[in-house]
Amino acid sequence: MTVIGGDRVAKKLKDLPDRVKKYVDQANKKSGDELISIAKVLIPNKSGENRAQIKGTALESGAYLADFGPKSKVIEGKNGPRPFVNPALKVSRKRHRGRAKRAASKAVKELFNG
Repeated sequence: MTVIGGDRVAKKLKDLPDRVKKYVDQANKKSGDELISIAKVLIPNKSGENRAQIKGTALESGAYLADFGPKSKVIEGKNGPRPFVNPALKVSRKRHRGRAKRAASKAVKELFNG
């Protein structure tokens, strides 16, 4: 049994992972930036020195590293818990999942619909 157009579908499926990675990486960066901005709003520091230490970095693998400041103080017990991290994650988690799903769907639709 032969499938008409099977070679074209196979070629498109071969290109799919690269395209999905491209769109999902963009979505990860946008979600990471949003997470950092939410954490900066929630941090309970009036001077702003801890706020400036919250940074984000896009990695080559497509992940986005959110750095919430020096962790050694928390591990050593000199500083209390950071109550701005978990609320920021909780608020942005649902939006991040949806953004990643839409990015993957966009890649598939763009690939197969031209």
